[in-house]
Parts: sequence; structure tokens; C-alpha cells
Amino acid sequence: MNHQQDYEDELRARFTKWLDIVIYRAKLKYLRKTETKLETVSFEELPESSQPIYEDDLRNIFSSTDFDFEEERLADAFVKLPIKRQQILTMLFVEEKRPEEIAKELNCSAQHVYDQKYQALKKLRIELAKEGDGR
Repeated sequence: MNHQQDYEDELRARFTKWLDIVIYRAKLKYLRKTETKLETVSFEELPESSQPIYEDDLRNIFSSTDFDFEEERLADAFVKLPIKRQQILTMLFVEEKRPEEIAKELNCSAQHVYDQKYQALKKLRIELAKEGDGR
């Protein structure tokens, strides 16, 4: 009887494994059939506005020439900021955009723009205080 029980357990295990595989393959087949195909576009066909911007390009775009810095210390402190914060400050103060407009353009929340502005100005103050102390 024990042998019979072992045989039934093995049969049940094999059937369960087989059923799992059949269900898995059926799900894959269904997903492949209902999957929407994405169109691929070559890099050359992309409009210039949607092409990636590399960090070196951003440094050139948001260089100290965007701001008319009265002091070189401020320009140096500005360059030390992360690229995104430089971009946000430039949009706020040079292009005079509202945080809501910037948020839409950068695909983030307006609160994030406010936070980044706060952090950037805080960092600028710290850098200027360091340099002002002669450090």
C-alpha cells in the first residue's frame, strides 16, 4: 500500500509539473499574440529636440555665459552645481519660466522644481560663504 501511495504521489507531481508548463506556455502564447509592436525609428530620423543631451553638451549650453555674473566666485559656484539644478536655475532666472512650466518640460512635479531650486540656492550660498572666508 505504501508503494501505491508513492506511485500516486509521483504521478500527481508529474501531472502538476506538466500542467504548470502547459499553462506557462499558453500564457506566453497569449501575451505574444496580444502584444503591441512598437515602431522603431532610426536615430537620424529623430527631431533634434528629442535627441539625448550629453553632460558635456549641457556644460556648454548652461555655461556662465547664460548668466551675466558680476562675480567670478558666483560663476564658479554655479558650475559646481549638478546639471539639472543648473538647468532649473537657468530656466527660472534667465528664461523667466514658472515652476509649473519647467515641471511640464522636465516631466516632474512643480514641487520637485521648488525643491531643486531651494537646494541649488542653498549650495550656492554655502560655496560663496566658503570662498568668502578665503578657504
